[in-house]
Amino acid sequence: MRVLTVLFLILLQGCASPDVVPQGPIFQYSNKPVNSGATAYFYQFDMPGVNACLLVGINGKYRGCVGYPGFAKVELQTGKHEVSFAPNSPIKIANLKFDFEFISGKEYFFKYQPTKLKSSTDVEIETQYNMILGQSYGWYLIDKSHALTELSNLRAWHKAI
Repeated sequence: MRVLTVLFLILLQGCASPDVVPQGPIFQYSNKPVNSGATAYFYQFDMPGVNACLLVGINGKYRGCVGYPGFAKVELQTGKHEVSFAPNSPIKIANLKFDFEFISGKEYFFKYQPTKLKSSTDVEIETQYNMILGQSYGWYLIDKSHALTELSNLRAWHKAI
């Protein structure tokens, strides 16, 4: 009975979604600054067993969806914002969040990855241990040139918020 309950909860969290591959446009970089705000890119690669997108919340409002693999671009006003992430499923529980100070005219590149894969230039923002996968994952601020190379083959989610 416990196994069935766990499987049911996984299904509710969006891990078994039929939407497997992001179908949106391929990433194209535009170096146009936002008038009075900042631009944040959130991206990730494959996550074992997860096929739905990950909702990006800014101050409690969903502003994008990051596929597995995929990216989301979010325009933000200057200031401190709560950034949260939740599976795009019937039950939307934020599984990781952090506060971040965004500066006008700046671009930020955040990557979700296992902690063991981070490079020496990646800046840890927030991490957590994933019991199911047996390792820690987290959001890292990535160097722009490295991020642009990684983003070049990623797609946006086809049903973005």
